[in-house]
Amino acid sequence: MAKLGANRVRITRARRLDGSTIDLVVSAGRIVHIEPTRGRGDGDLDADGRVVVPGLWDEHVHLGLWAASRRRLDLATASSAAEAAALIARAADVAPRGEILVATGLREGLWQAPPTAALMDAAAGNVPVMAVSLDVHSSWCSSALATRLGIDLGPDGMLREAAHFSAQLRVEAEADERVRDSWVREAIDAAAARGVVGIVDLEFDDAVAAWSHRAAPPLHVEAGVYPHALDRAIARGDHTGRAVGPNVEVGPLKIITDGSLGTRTAYCHAPYPGTADRGVLEVPPALLETLLVRGRDAGFSPAIHAIGDAAVEAVLDVVLRLGLHGRLEHAQLVTQADVARLARAGLIASLQPAHLVDDLVLLERYWPGRDTDAYRLRSLLDAGVRVVFGSDAPVSPLDPWRSIAAAVRRGAPDATPFGVDEAIDVATAISCSARSSIELGEPADLVLLDDDIERTRLETMPVYATLVGGDPVHGPV
Repeated sequence: MAKLGANRVRITRARRLDGSTIDLVVSAGRIVHIEPTRGRGDGDLDADGRVVVPGLWDEHVHLGLWAASRRRLDLATASSAAEAAALIARAADVAPRGEILVATGLREGLWQAPPTAALMDAAAGNVPVMAVSLDVHSSWCSSALATRLGIDLGPDGMLREAAHFSAQLRVEAEADERVRDSWVREAIDAAAARGVVGIVDLEFDDAVAAWSHRAAPPLHVEAGVYPHALDRAIARGDHTGRAVGPNVEVGPLKIITDGSLGTRTAYCHAPYPGTADRGVLEVPPALLETLLVRGRDAGFSPAIHAIGDAAVEAVLDVVLRLGLHGRLEHAQLVTQADVARLARAGLIASLQPAHLVDDLVLLERYWPGRDTDAYRLRSLLDAGVRVVFGSDAPVSPLDPWRSIAAAVRRGAPDATPFGVDEAIDVATAISCSARSSIELGEPADLVLLDDDIERTRLETMPVYATLVGGDPVHGPV
């Protein structure tokens, strides 16, 4: 593929969201001409009346994990530990000798009876198994895996938060790099087919190093850095915005301050029902300040994970004191007072609306009575907070239309909407998923849709063509 933006392309009969039809010319990666359509479909790419929207970004994805999860055992349908164990047993029976069996999509937070190490070992036998939770903050592991990694498991066989992340990094490191890179390319192509023109890759290992040896991707990629890799990143001269290779640059410094709702480790003001447990503050304020200052001094913009309301409050305390800008990732539970403080801090709210669809039962079970504070969107925008959307894949599929649909509908297609006051319209949802607009001088990152927005379900919106810098990466060439 040529360098992004190398083509001069004339697009005819494209329809904006407001109904007006235009012809446009893109060159050197930018929109250089727009005029009302002349009615002739004689362009290099004739839209034939299809809707054109700005190219869509996934602002939060773990691309290597997502690429691998597309090929792994999926436990999302298991409604109990016994059902998950049965699926694992069948996969273990045919697993290649010596390889670790990794499963995804575990949702033990929804099960009536908790998992046990004994049940896992009965299913796995001598096969090392790591069954990773849907939220990627915990895993159910076999004794054979624990022996292989030299770690200890409790009676439930579960690893959570730091213990899980450490083990998962070691498990993923055993994957064949060339095979993984081929899976990543397949995942990138699939994303382009859904209108994605760029991603923020927050892979848990060293995403910058991974992208430095891969072939140039057809999309924009910003590769994040974690504190455990910060010394390495600084030593090689990394900073946010540094070019890594064609179409790839260094992204933010990602800091995970608390856990997740599904694992019941998101750090909250109120305890989880039936317990005294309020979750886990992985990075206390003093350490967060140290990391933020060190990142700032090295030229990194921060992306700070905070899901529970107490974690959000703690992060805002530090950010406001330091006067730093950056991104707040997730912000799934935010008090009204902290909505105003988030706006004052000037942080971007990087949200994953599709998680609302997956988490509705968890919300009712673990955050009862917190409806008004959960999964805010309209109130953040009204307060002046800039909001961007991502998937957090593999937590949710890398498909921006799922986020757009959830933001508009506030739930699954046939479900009762959750918090309808926080809903937004389609145009606003698309703007939260894009970094550009269809105006002169804007990047030529464009998507042509293959159906009308009013006529089709948003989450399954067909995409006719995707252009990145004017170059087609999906659809007719």
